[in-house]
Amino acid sequence: MQEQTILDFFAENKEWIFNGVGALFLMGLFGWLGRKLLSGSSASPAGTTNTTVTNNINVGSGHNSAPNDVQKSESSEETQEDTLGGELDLVTRKALTRIVFVDDDVKFKIVQILKKSGWINTSIIKDVANIDEDPIVSAHIVFVDIRGVGKAMDFKDEGLGLALALKKKYSEKYVVIYSTQSQGNRFHEALRQVDTFVSKNAEPYEFQEIIEQASERISLA
Repeated sequence: MQEQTILDFFAENKEWIFNGVGALFLMGLFGWLGRKLLSGSSASPAGTTNTTVTNNINVGSGHNSAPNDVQKSESSEETQEDTLGGELDLVTRKALTRIVFVDDDVKFKIVQILKKSGWINTSIIKDVANIDEDPIVSAHIVFVDIRGVGKAMDFKDEGLGLALALKKKYSEKYVVIYSTQSQGNRFHEALRQVDTFVSKNAEPYEFQEIIEQASERISLA
């Protein structure tokens, strides 16, 4: 008997195939063949193993672990911020702030008044022979009298010349000019460069207000 091909089978049974029962049978057959083919293609090759790679970064939370050097950098920045005067209370600022008066009158009474008020690191020097000397370098706030100082460095404008030189070299320091004289060179560059000025005859509380405000703005590191 001649072997019957699939085409012969379809030709002989076309009426049955295309009626309702035959169509359901063929749909089931083709579905079964399709599942067999899919299951065969998805199987892993012999001798191989599927491996799951785990990502250690927690994307969902958005809080990845920062490297140690980054964490240290952030900690260092916070420490530096803590040394700013504005971050400290007044009692602490009084203990940390270093103030120097440059005045040929070394008995200027304001110095002792400030010390008694808690600004314990307040000192006075008669003049400045070198702007790199320790009392100047270590000070946060420098008060400079207009007259009688600056002579040691031969400033022709005395205290004004000295104050200007100090502010230009130490821009981070708070430099204050004071004097008993109401007349003078009002157009001198020092008056535009220094932080503020006050009368030498001003009430002690005015000096304290200047210092309190300055201690909030400068770094006390």
